Amino acid sequence: MTAAFLHRPHAALTIAIALLIGCTYVGGATAQETAEEGEGRKRSEAPPRGAAAASERARQRKAEQAAKGGKAATEQPAQYPLAARVPPAQKATPKEGKAANEIQAAYEAKKFADVFAKVDAFAASGSTNAYLLSYLYQVAAIAANDAGDQAKAADYFKKTVDANGLDNNGHYQSMYNLAILQSQLDRNEEALATLDKFMAETKSDKPEPLSLKAYVLGNLDRAAEGAALFDQVLARNPNDRATLMNAVALYQQAGNFDKANTLLEGARKKGLLTEGSEFRTLFVGYINADKYALAQEVLEEGVSKGAIKPSQQLASDYSILAQNFYADGKVAQAIDFYTRANKAATNGEAALNLAKVLRNEDRIGEAKAAAREALAKGVKKPKDANDILAMPGGK
Repeated sequence: MTAAFLHRPHAALTIAIALLIGCTYVGGATAQETAEEGEGRKRSEAPPRGAAAASERARQRKAEQAAKGGKAATEQPAQYPLAARVPPAQKATPKEGKAANEIQAAYEAKKFADVFAKVDAFAASGSTNAYLLSYLYQVAAIAANDAGDQAKAADYFKKTVDANGLDNNGHYQSMYNLAILQSQLDRNEEALATLDKFMAETKSDKPEPLSLKAYVLGNLDRAAEGAALFDQVLARNPNDRATLMNAVALYQQAGNFDKANTLLEGARKKGLLTEGSEFRTLFVGYINADKYALAQEVLEEGVSKGAIKPSQQLASDYSILAQNFYADGKVAQAIDFYTRANKAATNGEAALNLAKVLRNEDRIGEAKAAAREALAKGVKKPKDANDILAMPGGK
């Protein structure tokens, strides 16, 4: 007997949207801050005040130096060193800097509606400062994401990228954030186009974009392509359980159950399977491949390790093995597994099947006991149990 297999829905890839908030505008120019300052302040927090004022003034002087053409001390190493894009100059007038300060202050005060209004008004003012437009759109995108409005965040990240004013780190992180949001919004064709552009321009082969693209391809019914990308990620980190299970799901979606089983069996031998769902996925894979001995081994291992708990699902899985044993003429094993199924079951179907096998073996007294238990737990066809109880012999 082959068990029907229901594909589990893919878990959304957990890829955090990185905040790229720049530091406060000073001296008519902006220095984009993408790392924690020496005092340990996170970049998503408000600028330091009070005891940290001296440190803040020092940071401002560095920003002013950057505005005059000096090298900003906060510059980060290139995250995308293979990108051919030449970032534009990062300058702003004092008037523009004041507007940017007001917008960032609104963000830090969590006045997100004010952020959107001020950014939209600034964009409508006709400014041609690509850097400043990109920067402010980015602030609005992060505000929208913080507010839980993914569609608005995606719109602002797209404007960030289209304005084309940030350095390469900021530009491509915004592009990647856009792809994440498009995926989360089920705009998978757009997400794929954004990812393809991101990967082509950055020449990045990092596991995060590869995994996201694989996930998007799976959502577009291009499971085989997605699984191949997950394989690339696994080649670098074979013990990544999340990637492994995503790869298995896509191989199953593509109909390549042998490959899915091979991946899972390799993980089992390494002790990487820890959840009941993982053991059961391999169990079902072996059932579908008519490898019942291996299926039994996997199921019993999952139960012995406590990963698979007693449940109606476990009862059904035990019953599948019992049916196979009975079809092969292995009556003792069939009775054993129907008995296990009955202990795990919340209804009486397993007990009724056990009663039928015992009846067929002329063990009428035991069959009647199982039939009574089946009726007590509840069965779809109580007549079958009552017919056994009406048989002569036994008690």
